[in-house]
Amino acid sequence: MENHLKETAEKTLKYLCVGAVIEGLNFYGLKLILSGAESNFKRIDGQIYINLESKFEIFKSFPLQIPLEHELPNLDWKESAKKVCELRLKKITDIRLTDTVPHLFITFETGEVLFISGHNDKYESWQVGVWGNSNKEEIWEVVCCPGDGIAIWAPDDIAG
Repeated sequence: MENHLKETAEKTLKYLCVGAVIEGLNFYGLKLILSGAESNFKRIDGQIYINLESKFEIFKSFPLQIPLEHELPNLDWKESAKKVCELRLKKITDIRLTDTVPHLFITFETGEVLFISGHNDKYESWQVGVWGNSNKEEIWEVVCCPGDGIAIWAPDDIAG
């Protein structure tokens, strides 16, 4: 992942997610539903979401090392849904990517950290975006692409 893409992705992710609260879960795929945050509620009136398509883990605090794929639990859909329910109504305080592979770390005010693996050779591992925004001119989406890539759609004042 190129450094300028990582920086743009993190800037977009922070704008969308920091200050937001996990408000729900969508059962079509495993999708976390977020509230708006003070920093973005005047601009975004659509639904902010985090779509989980790969292995993940919730840590009590920030891990000392990036978890390896074989260290992450192999959960079925029902187990995954139950696990992310532990995050209900928790506020996001930080979100960041690792340097070379777009693994996603989401930190909550409790100190807990949701780690979402960003490596897959064939499929998108996760997506963060907005659907149903009334301003159709603005597209908000960060996608972890197959092969450790990242794609970003955001307004120029955010994405630069």
